[in-house]
Parts: sequence; structure tokens; C-alpha cells
Amino acid sequence: MAYHVEIINPVNDPGWDQRILAGDKASFFHSAAWAATLSATYRYRPCYFVLFSDDNKVRALVPLMEVQSFITGKRGVSLPFSDYCEPILEAEGDLAYLLDSIFEYGRKQGWKYLELRTGTSMVTDQPASDNFLGHTINLTQKEDELFASFRESTRRNIKKAETAEVVCKTSTSFQAIEKFYSLNCLTRKQHAVPPQPFSFFKNVYKHIIARDKGFIVLASHKNNVIAGAIYFHFGRQAMYKYGASNRDYQKRRANYLVMWHAIRAYSQKGFETLDMGRTDPRNQGLNQFKTGWSPMAKELIYYRYALKDALVPRDKKTTPYLRERILPHLPIPLLRMIGAVAYRHVG
Repeated sequence: MAYHVEIINPVNDPGWDQRILAGDKASFFHSAAWAATLSATYRYRPCYFVLFSDDNKVRALVPLMEVQSFITGKRGVSLPFSDYCEPILEAEGDLAYLLDSIFEYGRKQGWKYLELRTGTSMVTDQPASDNFLGHTINLTQKEDELFASFRESTRRNIKKAETAEVVCKTSTSFQAIEKFYSLNCLTRKQHAVPPQPFSFFKNVYKHIIARDKGFIVLASHKNNVIAGAIYFHFGRQAMYKYGASNRDYQKRRANYLVMWHAIRAYSQKGFETLDMGRTDPRNQGLNQFKTGWSPMAKELIYYRYALKDALVPRDKKTTPYLRERILPHLPIPLLRMIGAVAYRHVG
């Protein structure tokens, strides 16, 4: 059987989502909505490598964004700002076939490297460049069974939020995006990280929320919005993507009620899983929060392939200095300006 490779921009392909949903391996990160959000915000060029059989069926897919930066160089990433984006493969050998085409294309384009953010280890001699943890909740149980499966402390925190008169509401309005972004700026400052540009969340609304591919959950206490999260969905899979909260209200455990609110909503709508995103193994607090929901855990592995020069190890000495000495003391308007400039260069 003969094969051929095509480079497709899913933003310009009206049937893209239906095509990849025909199988059972596509995640939200493979969708046209996510491609449109990234390319519109950061001016990345989508180039999704697809291996077709001679009967024009998709055998393999590696989604890529071409990142061009005068600061961090030119490269291919699958995919920027995505927790993972596992290649869709009919057979293991198909990946090698596609990688040959990607390497050839990348060298012609002058890429420094190719980065694959996979959900599993691949059959390759390339060593992993980074490792994270992924957690997924099974939503196919009944609501009472789901609740009973949570860690005792998680159930207690949900009840504590309810007793504290925290109220959660689901929204798909732009006003909800604005309220979430205000919380997000507070949270990012607390973590000593600039917030994403507001244009990114505007595009999340335009390409995802407004097209019924996600929603926002906001938690309030006495009319004050104190926590929130943004969720995406694709096929029968849901995804927790962004969370934020006001630390002044931390004792009310509103973030637990936000998650439980979304879990119930997706379970009632017949979704099968809720992906909780990636977590740095060293982040004990976030790991403890996620494991309290009795998820299935797996390792997320990233690979980097040098295409132009030998890969230079990233200098990690500057990051702690910036995060500990400088960023926590900057006002939010200045952090927003930094984020608006910096994010497209680090994707």
C-alpha cells in the first residue's frame, strides 16, 4: 500500500474535527479550535503532518506549530502551551515515516529543533527532554459513586465550601472570561509568573467557548468572585485547563467546589473522562489536589530533536532568581505587559 504525506492547516479545513474524531485517539489539543486559538494569539503557523494511505484514510498525524522568534529561535513544537499532544498512529512504524518528512521540512525552514510533547513514551532512541504527570478522572460512574471515590479530605473540602456558602455557576459569557482573567492575574502573580496576554483569553472565548467547546465555572461568596476554572471538551473527553483563585478566601476551599461542579456537569452530559492536565512532579501541592479526585495517573514525556545545531541545555539558574527576587514584587499591570510580549517567544 502506498502512503503520502500532506501538511494541513486545520484552521482552513472545515472537516478537520470530524475527520480526526472518526478514530478514538484525538484529544482537544488536536482540534481546529485549539489550532485557531494558538495561531490567532501568537502568530504561530499551523503545519499538521498527516500520513494518508492510498485510499485517502488518515494513518498518522503529528500536529505542529512553527514558532518564529528572534529571541528563542525558530522551531517546530507539538504543540505550544499544550500539556501533551500525542501523535495519532495506526502503527508504530508510521511515526518514523512522518518524522523523516518533518525533519526534512524543519531543516529547510531553519528550525533549531523539533519538540514532541507526547502522552506516552515512544519507540525512539531519543532521550526524554522533560517529564510531567498527567491525571484523568473516569466520569462513567454514578454521581454518588464518583463522590465516594474521592479522598476523604477532598470530600471534606467540598462540603466545607458548601457550608461556607460558596456558590458555583457555569457560564459561557465573555463577562465570565473577564472575571476569570482578573483572578488569573492574581494567581499568576502569587506564583511569580506573568499572566498570559488577555488576547489569548479573548481567542479562547472566540474559538472555543463561543462555539460550545468549553465553559467557565466561577465560584462566588457574597457576590465576590473568589475562584474559577476554564474547561474544554472534544468528543467524549473533557479537560480542566486553567484554574485561578483569590488567596484571601483560601480557607473557603472554593477551588474544590469548582472542580466538583464541573465533574458533575460533564458526568451528567455523558462525557467519559476529565483530563486534569499536566503537573510538575515537584509541585507537591498541585499533585495532592489532583490525586484527591482518584484519577488515573500516567507519565507525560517530552522529546527534543536537534535539527540545526546541538541542543544547548537550558539555563535554569536565571529562572529561580526572576521568580524569587523580581517577579513577585512587580505590579499586575507591568506583569501583564511582560506576558503580552514574552509568551509568544516561549511556546
